[in-house]
Amino acid sequence: RPRRVLGVPGTQDLWVSPYRKPLEPLTNRPVCVDSRQHEAFIRSILSRPFRVPIPNYKGGLGARALGIKKTGVRRALHDPEEEGALVLYEPPNLSAHDLLKVDKEKLPVHVVVDPVLGRILRPHQREGVKFLWECVTGRRIPGSHGSIMADEMGLGKTLQCITLMWTLLRQSPDCKAEIDKALVVCPSSLVRNWSNEVGKWLEGRIQPLAIDGGSKDEIDRKLAGFMQQRGHRVPSPILIISYETFRLHADVLHRGSVGLVICDEGHRLKNSENQTYQALNRLNTPRRVLISGTPIQNDLLEYFSLVHFVSAGILGTAQEFKKRFEIPILKGRDADASPADREKGEEKLKELISVVNRCLIRRTSDILSKYLPIKVEQVICCRLTPLQSELYKLFLKQAKPVEELTTGKMSVSSLSSITSLKKLCNHPALIYEKCVEEEDGFQGALCLFPLGYSTKSVEPQLSG
Repeated sequence: RPRRVLGVPGTQDLWVSPYRKPLEPLTNRPVCVDSRQHEAFIRSILSRPFRVPIPNYKGGLGARALGIKKTGVRRALHDPEEEGALVLYEPPNLSAHDLLKVDKEKLPVHVVVDPVLGRILRPHQREGVKFLWECVTGRRIPGSHGSIMADEMGLGKTLQCITLMWTLLRQSPDCKAEIDKALVVCPSSLVRNWSNEVGKWLEGRIQPLAIDGGSKDEIDRKLAGFMQQRGHRVPSPILIISYETFRLHADVLHRGSVGLVICDEGHRLKNSENQTYQALNRLNTPRRVLISGTPIQNDLLEYFSLVHFVSAGILGTAQEFKKRFEIPILKGRDADASPADREKGEEKLKELISVVNRCLIRRTSDILSKYLPIKVEQVICCRLTPLQSELYKLFLKQAKPVEELTTGKMSVSSLSSITSLKKLCNHPALIYEKCVEEEDGFQGALCLFPLGYSTKSVEPQLSG
């Protein structure tokens, strides 16, 4: 074997194996000629973020990063001690002895409304959010997770429901999100308004998916993508859709589950036999909220349908409800009801109200009086002009006598007469066509108008 000579140039080639082929570069990158270039080349490689070399690859962990699981005492998402904090849930106080026996990683935490929303809620809205949260989490009625928000117009029903959605999407006593997706069903004219309200109050923190048009295939694709979302980092956790679109594409929405569904203008669901009601009722969701400013229906079975949709079972079946509540209440309201029937009807009505009030909250607009300026009413009385007075007297002369009112022979109904007189008091031009056609009450009235009168010319002097 030849001896190795150290420090002599050109001796490296003596020790290269005759069977080893020279290395060939895999790219067109120039070969590093010195150590500094080589080190810079290595650093440029290591500084790049690692990417899985598979097109469109998504790992099972999603956006979660690797690392050691954090341990220790769990904390609420927002500070419950902050001034003005709206606390929806407060964990029970445990003694020092009980704390030693409980796993600190399983202790429940406070549920506090996001201060971004909590600081703008008025007192009645704070009360409403707490009521809704207790209903949909089953704390007000065990085994039931629904509620009816029946506040009158102008009390902020939309804001209260947005606060509820955002709280459920972000936190729970178990220190994780209560739901991963929410669905808002509303009339088609309110889809865009709901989307704007979510962006306004949440300040762009999430981007809702609002569907208010498009082809059938496009809508199906969007709905399927929404239903396939999983986990607590859903890009678009709120879907806003109209009743009509929901009914037409219900088969897509029935393939998965939704944590919460909110039905705006929910009095549309008073008929349990229509397709929209049945499609919504088959939706796989444990929590339902119905928004309606007019939940009181003339038919008790329609009222039962609304309550049964959000809290099935608290009033029994339709047959049980009819036997237990509807028949006694209607019998007690009958004109020929006996005192015993009236008393029983009142008792059943109070019982029905007490049961329904466990899942229904309603406040009137009177609570806004302290936020509004003093209301000043001024009543100004205007005399009729001579033309209006003559037309009015003529109408009264041609009116049927009272005797004919009792026999039902009056040709001009009371409502139409009131409408005609209201138009006359506003301006004679509004009843000019009736005078031309000599309708009931205005026969021979055309001669009272000035010569050459035309409705095309504005004559305010003819009105009082």
